Amino acid sequence: MLKKPLAVFLVLAFFAGLLAGCGGGTLTAATPAPEAAQDVSTPAPAAATEIPAPQEPEVDEDENYDTGDASLDNPLNADGIGEKELLVVSFGTSYNNSRRETIGAVEQAMIKAFPEYSVRRAFTSQIIIDHIQRRDGVKIDNLTEALDRAVANGVKELVVQPTHLMNGLEYNDIIEEVARYADSFESIRIGHQLLDTDTDFAIVALAIALPLIEEDDGETAFVFMGHGTEAESNAVYARMQGMFDEGEGNNVFIGTVEAKPGVDDVLAAVQAGSYKRVRLQPLMVVAGDHANNDMAGDEPDSWKSIFTKAGYEVECVLEGLGSNEIIQSLYVEHARNAIDEDYGTGDASLDDPRNADGIGENELLVVSFGTSYNDSRRETIGAIEQALEDAFPEYSLRRGFTSNIIIDHIQRRDGVKIDDINEALDRAVANGVKKLVVQPTHLMNGFEYNDLVDTVAMYADAFESVAIGRPILDTEADFRAVAQAITAATAEYDDGETAIVFMGHGTEAESNAVYAQMQQVLNGMGKTNYYIGTVEAKPSVEDVLEAVKAGNYKRVVLEPLMIVAGDHANNDMAGGEADSWDTLFREAGYEVIPVLRGLGSFTEIQTILAAHAQDAINSLK
Repeated sequence: MLKKPLAVFLVLAFFAGLLAGCGGGTLTAATPAPEAAQDVSTPAPAAATEIPAPQEPEVDEDENYDTGDASLDNPLNADGIGEKELLVVSFGTSYNNSRRETIGAVEQAMIKAFPEYSVRRAFTSQIIIDHIQRRDGVKIDNLTEALDRAVANGVKELVVQPTHLMNGLEYNDIIEEVARYADSFESIRIGHQLLDTDTDFAIVALAIALPLIEEDDGETAFVFMGHGTEAESNAVYARMQGMFDEGEGNNVFIGTVEAKPGVDDVLAAVQAGSYKRVRLQPLMVVAGDHANNDMAGDEPDSWKSIFTKAGYEVECVLEGLGSNEIIQSLYVEHARNAIDEDYGTGDASLDDPRNADGIGENELLVVSFGTSYNDSRRETIGAIEQALEDAFPEYSLRRGFTSNIIIDHIQRRDGVKIDDINEALDRAVANGVKKLVVQPTHLMNGFEYNDLVDTVAMYADAFESVAIGRPILDTEADFRAVAQAITAATAEYDDGETAIVFMGHGTEAESNAVYAQMQQVLNGMGKTNYYIGTVEAKPSVEDVLEAVKAGNYKRVVLEPLMIVAGDHANNDMAGGEADSWDTLFREAGYEVIPVLRGLGSFTEIQTILAAHAQDAINSLK
């Protein structure tokens, strides 16, 4: 029952309040009004709720286009729209009521939150656009039309906020389309999809859970139907399920129409409990065709029909996530983060004053592999750079990434350019730098670090003096300092019943020995419930799982032994795929707690890198 793990959701409410207080955010954790939605049917005992067969939505004469519809009579379409535009991009729906209550409500929240921006609408589904125009005579822009209109209207600052649930194929198509207009505006920012960070998942779980608490009678299974995709991003559904599985007796189940878990998987999970009723609701921004037909339709393969045939009393709630005020506030916060994105920690964006000529004779170039996870980049790499900037005010601090794949992805998605190493070094030469200190944030002296050393060596004659700082794990003192940092950070979990597992990257190079050395240091500290493994080398997840099984543990905490909490941490460690560390430990019977934070966020790690940079500075001529 939801009432048992209610404390979990109170914690989530805390996260929601925390986010609301950041950056002037508008997130509120208010419970939606308890009045019944017009599309919610009334359950009939021992039978499926009677819902009229889906019909073509009628034209609504009271349709309000003040929330960004691209209809010709919308004043937002007029020339002179202004220099700032906030373009809200949705897949779309032809169900007028749902469009107004979900997409329209999100857009209205944007209008209220950002009065200095003209809010506009675009849909990505041309089929829906054409259908609405034929049926209602209402023209809604597709993305290309909306971007062309913004160019024609003289927009200078464009913010694009998708209402998509996940970073999937549709979201990536938006990024690629917007990237083609990069030279048409002074700046373009793209907000994150609904489910991006841990906090996002917590807030959406809270938004889902709050309306259910009063209806939770212990005999009802609450089933949410998502769309689903064959892309890797389908893992968001398993991750959301995990938010509810943290409590005992969970009765919230999440499935998808077009992927896994399917309706059969959800039915089996529900049948494993002792439920009399099933409440169906879409886990989609709108309550459109899938909700009205695949979920609540009368066809034999609809979710309503399948659960009814299985003997459950079924209630269908036709409400999209976009109608939830908490969800609306989260979209607003994502748009706000896009607007307020701070590139002051060394990003090579064109508006960064550190890119100007005359940067100074002393430069400290901080080199990282990189990550496309913006929050983690800011909290780890950005925090390291800020610490070094504070420690060495006589040096101009700059950023360089070694991964061109990440650099290209960030530029396509966000319109932000980060230098690779050659670009950063060429820029230093052009800026007349005389003393150059390069401080890597790499964990070890491996292939990446050696490649960096070789590249910098080719520029040795371009500066009066050059020095390269050591990686994080170099001396015995470094290993002890890192071991103390990670044990202090996880002390709250160290209760005698929990195995604390750190996942490193791993390499085929000899430097992979750092992981075994770190394990020895931890064992020497008496921290025998701490385990170190790697994604791509030894010890592997199988090795770590075997070692954990030899102990007497109930829980496993998973945390990355990496500078950032990026792709490996979010997918290989905490993802919902069958081979993720989270999944493997859960299947082995453990309660699993993934902690998505990178080492770069630890003050102790920042201090180690500052000391290594100081050593490099001391070595200069």
